[in-house]
Amino acid sequence: MRSLAKLAGPDLNSNVEFNHPNLWEREEHPGWSRLVIGAREKEVPLLLDLCRDFKGPFGILYVLLASRCGHDSARYQSPKPSTFEELELFLYTFQEFLEQDGRHHFWVMSLSDEGQFIYDNHNMIYAYGDLVTYEAKLSSRGFKPGEVRIPAPHGHNYHAEFDQTEDEILSYWDWRQFPLESGDDP
Repeated sequence: MRSLAKLAGPDLNSNVEFNHPNLWEREEHPGWSRLVIGAREKEVPLLLDLCRDFKGPFGILYVLLASRCGHDSARYQSPKPSTFEELELFLYTFQEFLEQDGRHHFWVMSLSDEGQFIYDNHNMIYAYGDLVTYEAKLSSRGFKPGEVRIPAPHGHNYHAEFDQTEDEILSYWDWRQFPLESGDDP
């Protein structure tokens, strides 16, 4: 399959992917902090690399914001904790869909409280946990500190080529379904 644009940048050309320039930015808030990561490409392998040293198990949340297939826009929680190997299989099975279609967000969290990652429909990864370790891993991959921003204006692409994959991801497990929350909306 050819590579499809998930996120269109300020020119709103739906055929051209907006790419972040391999940056990370630390955000500090009262009571918590996180990294915002803007990867140029291949967010799924990056997520797996950030999770690789965790003991696990992992919780998985698939957030469907807009369906082209008649499914409920909702939060879909994996029915049981996953090992790293199960997480890896799931992410590589659906890598193209997650990286090239803007109808969803994806969350992975260590259930042993080691960290949490949110990969959103703006191709940004929000990382919670040991930020110093994440920064070191990102630096070793050529990432630099800098401002990571959502382009304005921008557009999200929902590709017909992935409609069958939407069905497949929602039948992969017997997901537990919950309503979207206010912060989930695009």
